[in-house]
Amino acid sequence: MKIMVVTDKSGKVVATYQPPTKPAKGDPVFQFHAGPGQSVHELDLAAEYDKIESAEELHQRIAEHIKKGKKS
Repeated sequence: MKIMVVTDKSGKVVATYQPPTKPAKGDPVFQFHAGPGQSVHELDLAAEYDKIESAEELHQRIAEHIKKGKKS
């Protein structure tokens, strides 16, 4: 699952966007731009993330995923 994520300087997820896997011809293109003190991440997540129904839980799990990736 590909997802775009915006985080603030403390690593808190402030926005997510899952682009369509097969956009139709003529569909608009959506891009994230980070504001001051923010970062944009493009992640490939395991399919299990797609089953999370709560935005709060999704943001928390993505923030943990990003923090683990920075330690490696």
